[in-house]
Amino acid sequence: MDFALMFEVLEGGVSEPIKWNIDNLSPDKNIIILDEGSSSLYLWHGSRQGLVARRTALRQAESLKGHGYVAGKSIIGRDIKLLKEIDQRKIGRDPETTKLNEELQNILNREFKDLDNFIITFDIEGAKQVPIKAVSKPEPKFTPVKPKPAPVPEVKFESAPVIKQEAPVVASPAIRHASEYNAKPEVSVKTETVPKVDIAPEKVLDLDVQAKIGFVLIAITEFFNDIWVSKKDDGNYSVEHMDGKVCEFSISEGKIRFTSDSFSGISTNIKIEIQKKFVELSKLL
Repeated sequence: MDFALMFEVLEGGVSEPIKWNIDNLSPDKNIIILDEGSSSLYLWHGSRQGLVARRTALRQAESLKGHGYVAGKSIIGRDIKLLKEIDQRKIGRDPETTKLNEELQNILNREFKDLDNFIITFDIEGAKQVPIKAVSKPEPKFTPVKPKPAPVPEVKFESAPVIKQEAPVVASPAIRHASEYNAKPEVSVKTETVPKVDIAPEKVLDLDVQAKIGFVLIAITEFFNDIWVSKKDDGNYSVEHMDGKVCEFSISEGKIRFTSDSFSGISTNIKIEIQKKFVELSKLL
């Protein structure tokens, strides 16, 4: 039987289970949906949630994905494999986000059965027979019977007569000559040679390329005080501010290549000023 749970991520990085309800997906909340049936963990970011709150919720979701949720003697979500983020602001604009939201809506609109501790199941027939909590039967108590010790017979000791003995004559030790047979054998320890493994070092960017990346960040911080910079697995760099994404770019042949949707979430005037600042700083190279 597969189970599901819904959590709200509160301020301070605390997530608590809440009642299963699609209305919880509101703009002012970060919601985590755990679904064992699809082996997925959905993280819903409300449109009014800032960068810090969204990053805090992501850490909570990653922890839940790795360890599951302990309910009584059971662990819900032990085999969760996928973590899917849904930003409410991107629904209808980003195809991938829109598709993930449709998946989540289908899960939330399914008929379900309430169990204990905010846990639900979509297997309604099976839920009538399988409880979520296992009740342990008390073990019978018994008092061990201590065996009586066997009586120890009394033993009387009589003093033995004292016999005077003369000290034995000790002969002087014979002189022994050294022999190769008396020497201790040498023990040889065979050691195995561990093969050397050459690990290719991570490719280091040229200094002028590193400078260009820094120029992009300097230009952006002229207008946004708090930014979040992350490097993805494919080598792309993503820059976000408190209210959403600023830009995303990659390095190709020593040049900065911005994605088509970069700077689309900010005003055109700020975008132009950032570009001017970047060009101005690039002239220093």
